[in-house]
Amino acid sequence: MDTLKFNTDVEKSVFEEVFKDIPELIKTKCGGYDELYGYKLNPEDEDKANVEKYYREDVAKGIVYKLCKAYKFERSEIISNFISIMRWRADFNPLSAAFLESHDKELQEVGILTSYPAESANKKIVTWNLYGQLVKKKHLFEDVEKFLRYRIGLMERGLRLLDFNDESNCYMTQVHDYKGVSVFKTDGAIKKCTKQVIHIFQKYYPELLYAKYFVNVPSFFGLVYDVVKKFVDAETMKKFVVLSDGAKLGRYLKSCPKTPYGGSGEKKTLQQENFTDVRPTEYGQFILERSSNQDID
Repeated sequence: MDTLKFNTDVEKSVFEEVFKDIPELIKTKCGGYDELYGYKLNPEDEDKANVEKYYREDVAKGIVYKLCKAYKFERSEIISNFISIMRWRADFNPLSAAFLESHDKELQEVGILTSYPAESANKKIVTWNLYGQLVKKKHLFEDVEKFLRYRIGLMERGLRLLDFNDESNCYMTQVHDYKGVSVFKTDGAIKKCTKQVIHIFQKYYPELLYAKYFVNVPSFFGLVYDVVKKFVDAETMKKFVVLSDGAKLGRYLKSCPKTPYGGSGEKKTLQQENFTDVRPTEYGQFILERSSNQDID
């Protein structure tokens, strides 16, 4: 990252210490797994050609810096959570969920990725969740693992559009659109999926959310919101905006479609703006190919 901003010398010192420790942590605590958000974090890989081809120090610093911010530059917290994140990624394989696996067509239709040269650069990448269509299809929530892999896959593809070497372009905005929902109860399967998605995002994707907008919310939305609040920390809650009228979203995301969100974008619909061909990073592709070869072996 070109410019790392520290409020104190202590913060800078903690960052430098953690960044220096990353290779040893990967080797001794993470089972050698060194990929985060598609990027290689270990410059001390025994395969020097691998390092030369895939390792980018500026990006690695940008990612580690975000982790330091997420855990308020508390060294022990940063390290313990880093280890937890890396172990989870090695086990869950979110890159596979994003770029290899096929997901239910009904699920794919409600997850959209867009990019706006917005009024504020750090609102650029937006993940749209058209839950108004989804909650009417409760059968899609019955297989929790299936839903999680779809949703994490969408998240990972969104991350691919971020620039971790630019502090103003390494955050995501989420929009949850409930238009079309007339009857909704906090069904057990939906509640279970919601709880697990929130848990995973908070624990394994820290310091990535810029803002989350709940739009076209029905009068009973309080039921949903109450579920969400139970599993979200106070800092994240500050980033939530609830809008009963979806057309008011344009006040916050000025470049979003004029219809039906009230933005300045008149030429394309949300579906036409969707990034449908997001490719993994070079290192992400290498990880996926290596994993596939191991599975075959």
